[in-house]
Amino acid sequence: MSEVLPSLDQGLFEHLVVPEYVNDGNHAGLHWMLMKHIKGRPLVYDWSELTFKPDVLGGKSIDIAVARAAVDVLRDLRLVDIGSLPKFVRRFNFKEWLDGFRLKSETLITQGLMERATVALALGHFSSKSIERYEGSMFTNGDFYPRNFIFMTQGKIAVVDWVGGVDPWEFVAMYSWLLMWGNPQWQQAYVSEIKKHFPVDVEEMQIGLLVKAFDQVYRWREQPEEYIGFARTQMLAYFHECLDIEYVKKIFG
Repeated sequence: MSEVLPSLDQGLFEHLVVPEYVNDGNHAGLHWMLMKHIKGRPLVYDWSELTFKPDVLGGKSIDIAVARAAVDVLRDLRLVDIGSLPKFVRRFNFKEWLDGFRLKSETLITQGLMERATVALALGHFSSKSIERYEGSMFTNGDFYPRNFIFMTQGKIAVVDWVGGVDPWEFVAMYSWLLMWGNPQWQQAYVSEIKKHFPVDVEEMQIGLLVKAFDQVYRWREQPEEYIGFARTQMLAYFHECLDIEYVKKIFG
């Protein structure tokens, strides 16, 4: 936040606005960071993964027009020269992720969230892919989906919640699609916009869907059923469905 974001040339962006770092420090063992206030309409309250918030569950209440805005921001982010970023910026490493998948999937099997046959099928998909292809191709906040958007004036959109990193663009795009499960019309509009602006390789999108769905299930693994059960079940369903390339083709059909 303090070293990378200020170095970005915001003149490159047509829509994207990044947070402006002001200061940081420590208080009673807590590290704090001060950012300049962003005036606009936040979507943070229009999305939730919590079962007891049915009106906004999985982006149900977010306007379809936001789908086009999300792709506009995605296009801006892809303009960042990742070669110029400092070495400490996190870069997705598929080999490391795959090693982690083998360990994490055992945890999910033990918890009864996944079946061993499903994990074995997924490993077959992952192991057949070129590791180098998924080293990362775009700079992202690391949590790219509408909840982290603030709509400003003149069509500008601030993206907040920066943990930052370089990821495959397909993973970033598919993460948003997955987390908007409660709004199929939004998902359809989003995919339509992606197809207009990006060359889409369905098999690479499939890997993105599988990786991000699994990561979300693992992140939610300890959450109480009454709080997160519906969302976790949805991500598990997506993971299983996306193992079938024909299902992924239908998404992009």
